[in-house]
Amino acid sequence: MAYDLVISNLVLHYIADLDKIYRNVFRTLKPKGCFLFNMEHPVFTAGIHQDWIYAENGTALHWPVDNYFFPGRRETFFLGQSVEKQHRTLTQILNTLIGTGFQIASVEEAMPPQEMMNIPGMTDEMRRPMMLLVKAVKP
Repeated sequence: MAYDLVISNLVLHYIADLDKIYRNVFRTLKPKGCFLFNMEHPVFTAGIHQDWIYAENGTALHWPVDNYFFPGRRETFFLGQSVEKQHRTLTQILNTLIGTGFQIASVEEAMPPQEMMNIPGMTDEMRRPMMLLVKAVKP
């Protein structure tokens, strides 16, 4: 069965073999079919603890990016649990799509809308990208 649309929401940064996922999605899409996905941005996954560096008074000073060009497993904490994620560079994420045969139609680094800026901590979300959104099409 072939599909017109495949959507992946916040799981690809947990998958070790992203090439296999891309190939399977490509195989199941009809020509002109669309693959939409969002995942944690590589700047977000590059930090070991995936948290801000804080001043003594609790102010977020900066977002640490370390070992960006070394892809692979990252262990972090999410909702009080140890979680394993996979870090890849932006180049690896996008060029693997292209190598699979997809055409990239759109790439967005998500940022919060203006109407959310009054939520505590939301202005800090403008200091680094957290999410990557991609639209790819099978020719």
